[in-house]
Amino acid sequence: MIFKVKIYDLTEIFKETKSKLVKTNLDNGARVYGIKLDKMKGMIGFEILPNRRIGTEFSDIAKKFGLKGILHSDELPNYGISEEEVKNVKRMLNCSDEDAFILLISKDYEVAKKVFSLIINRINESIKRIPKDTRQANEDGTTSFLRPQPGSERMYPETDHPYIYINKDIIEDNEYNIIRYNINYGDIKETFDIYYLKKFDRDLYIKLLNEGKTILNSIDPEFIKRMLKSFEYNDKQIENIIWSEYIYDIIKISFDIDPNTVYYLFFQMIGDTENLFKEKIEKFDLDFIYKIKDYLKDKKIVKNAIPIIYYHYIKYNKDIEDIIRENNLYKRNREELKKEIEEYIKSLNNNDKKVIFSNVFSKFKYVADSEDIKKVLEEILNI
Repeated sequence: MIFKVKIYDLTEIFKETKSKLVKTNLDNGARVYGIKLDKMKGMIGFEILPNRRIGTEFSDIAKKFGLKGILHSDELPNYGISEEEVKNVKRMLNCSDEDAFILLISKDYEVAKKVFSLIINRINESIKRIPKDTRQANEDGTTSFLRPQPGSERMYPETDHPYIYINKDIIEDNEYNIIRYNINYGDIKETFDIYYLKKFDRDLYIKLLNEGKTILNSIDPEFIKRMLKSFEYNDKQIENIIWSEYIYDIIKISFDIDPNTVYYLFFQMIGDTENLFKEKIEKFDLDFIYKIKDYLKDKKIVKNAIPIIYYHYIKYNKDIEDIIRENNLYKRNREELKKEIEEYIKSLNNNDKKVIFSNVFSKFKYVADSEDIKKVLEEILNI
């Protein structure tokens, strides 16, 4: 039984190597690690199936962690590795003539350490019995290691899946840190970045958010509250927003239109639509919000027109532009508004200013802001 081995960093031995396999990896930042296996000379190269040796089984384990495989004493010198380099490895590992060694080329010591540990466990298990594996069928009729077979220790981790290895780096920047996770899952390799702003910066935050970056500050309630306060949301609005699933959409849109209108779109629009049309509106459509905010930003419509537009958008699946045109909901400029109000007042045949005010506001609130209507009426009625 092998109880404990020491892992050696053997990179210096291969500093001037002629082996392309080793040199390419070293040039890319990898290092060479090795362990000694007592009394195992000739065992790693032992053939257990046609064209498959014990070393091949060990190599399969290494590949599960994104490595190319292993190098071992029973096959060296080979692959451009010289006799002198092999002698230096044996000397460094203090190998006798009966001992073997295994080399791993890895950028990460922790990966090498894990692979060596699994190889040792497999050797120890092989001494007692045939290792319990889930194996895959190869085209030549042989089988190869796929994953450990589930046993009583299965609860948990899940042994029917490849090992997941996560390595974390922190990249410093003047304004933020990038926390970079390199994830290996079998043959899958992914890199995932998380950004952390060193200080509150609203413009930088939205820039990164619009670029699709994941920002760690986003899960800090105090940071988000400060962000919302910077847009001048009141405390009651902030409390509702921070519990919303659309919180980051709200922040994005707050850069384009005023916060009260943004709040209306997310929290009051559906209620007003239901009240206006006396129907239950089940669906909240985020795409509509992003489309309609451009019309609001460009002052093509007024806020009061939104329930009408939303109703037709949801119920009849109509295009927003078509809805506005068909219902004549474009926002009127001052001259247009004055002309239409004058014509409407004439049609009322009523000189009561209260009646005129009430009727005009009711009719024109969907195409003009209240303040504009009030000013035009004061001008027309000489108030």
